Amino acid sequence: MLFDCSPMKKTMPVAMMILFSLFSQVARAGSIIGSPHDFGGYLWNRSGEICLPCHAPHYTKTLPAPLWNPDLPTQTYIMYGKTHTSTMDAELSRQPDGMSKICLSCHDGIIASETYGRNGHGAAYPFGKDLSRTVSRNNHPISFIYDSALAIRERDLYDPATKLSGLPGSTGTISADMLFLNRMECSSCHDVHNKKAVPGTKLLVIDNAGSALCLTCHNK
Repeated sequence: MLFDCSPMKKTMPVAMMILFSLFSQVARAGSIIGSPHDFGGYLWNRSGEICLPCHAPHYTKTLPAPLWNPDLPTQTYIMYGKTHTSTMDAELSRQPDGMSKICLSCHDGIIASETYGRNGHGAAYPFGKDLSRTVSRNNHPISFIYDSALAIRERDLYDPATKLSGLPGSTGTISADMLFLNRMECSSCHDVHNKKAVPGTKLLVIDNAGSALCLTCHNK
């Protein structure tokens, strides 16, 4: 018995292409490759390497990040505080802590992105909003202690020691999953290596649709 397989012959290649495309996307999910922090194709990255603008095996800085390569901020930042809201009652660092200071190596709108390793100095490349020394004044506060005591004082914050973070695949608390030495930092909300970041977001650890990320900590 003969079958007319011509339609199958036409559709199979398309189906296979879709399958391979989906497989490729899944294979790269949770990878820095193709993420906003994949700097391989940027003109200022003369080596074309993905990791080198941030990490290098030699001549790096001493910070709480492995082999940090870019120049570090030396300017004084205007930090968020009671000047901006009377409800801010947290213990705030005078300047961004090491973890957030690392992020500001690129994201402060002042330091040139190509200023890493021995590349010298260039023009500042704007990553999103140019913070221009106002780190937290016009943005979410960083480098402040978020603990049970603050939750009691503020009342509209969950206790980070007991409230679950809700991060996909985790049963840990806010304190365990999102804070650094009990401090709220840039990487509390952003997954810089895209290991668990929500696709289609700015490397957010939780999709903020319906303010879900905000409501992780804010008891509103």
